[in-house]
Amino acid sequence: MKKFLIFGLVLLLAFSVVGCSSDQPTGGNDANEQPSNNEASDELKDGTYLVKKEVSSHGNFPLAIMEVKDGEIVSFEYNEYLAESGEPKNLDNYKYEPTIKVIEDLNKQFMEKKDPEALDYDAVSGASHTKESFKEVAKELLAKAKKGETYAPKYKDGVYEAKADKASHGWLAQIKLVVKHGTIVGADYDEVAVEDDEGAKVVFNEDGEPVKGEDGKYKTEPVQIKKGDEKSLENYKYIESPQAMVAFEKQIIDNDGVDNMNYDVVSGATHTKDNIVNLAKKALENAKK
Repeated sequence: MKKFLIFGLVLLLAFSVVGCSSDQPTGGNDANEQPSNNEASDELKDGTYLVKKEVSSHGNFPLAIMEVKDGEIVSFEYNEYLAESGEPKNLDNYKYEPTIKVIEDLNKQFMEKKDPEALDYDAVSGASHTKESFKEVAKELLAKAKKGETYAPKYKDGVYEAKADKASHGWLAQIKLVVKHGTIVGADYDEVAVEDDEGAKVVFNEDGEPVKGEDGKYKTEPVQIKKGDEKSLENYKYIESPQAMVAFEKQIIDNDGVDNMNYDVVSGATHTKDNIVNLAKKALENAKK
């Protein structure tokens, strides 16, 4: 599915996401510099700690979990998850190999030195944004551990799905939510065509912007919809609906559920928004601890 390819359009027409990364590599200590003797570890309080950042405009986000016993870090795992599938980035689902290698290397280094300031961020080249993110998240985890702000899982790990009882205007709504470490890491809402049909889609210019006619309405062109097709900008003339899908999937992950959903993040598409919220609630009924 190519839903997150339209995320840029969602941002352009609806809301902004902060978080552009610098092309400059994240600085770290020289490889020959001695670690800081893990001064903070003696201050860490026992427990499990988790940091999950917001879904980016690229449709992924960092998450890290750490366990402390007897004042020492005994486990730590940082990953970057694909919001639609709920999978951590790996060589099979992510095309930029340096990111995978950097994550693996920094996880290993952190368990050895247990201090984000002591890591050699140049040990593996590339993936500067991941290096910056790792350092930021690791610092947040240590700050939580110093304060004893332990993490309590909200859901049971697993995959949870729900479907609408019937199709609406030829489309059947469905959702899949993925839970890992007790938090939602994947959200995929779709409306699937139940039969072949004729439809229309909005015309976009070379800059990826929708084209409007003299009447102020978006220009459209006819398309053929096949049974099993997922509703998207490629086969649906009301662009607010696909935009709402992406925006609400992001909110479900960011908010770890459907409480406090911002309906105004995308204008219109009220029916789609209601479908997403109601189906997410239904799917999560079996996920509650």
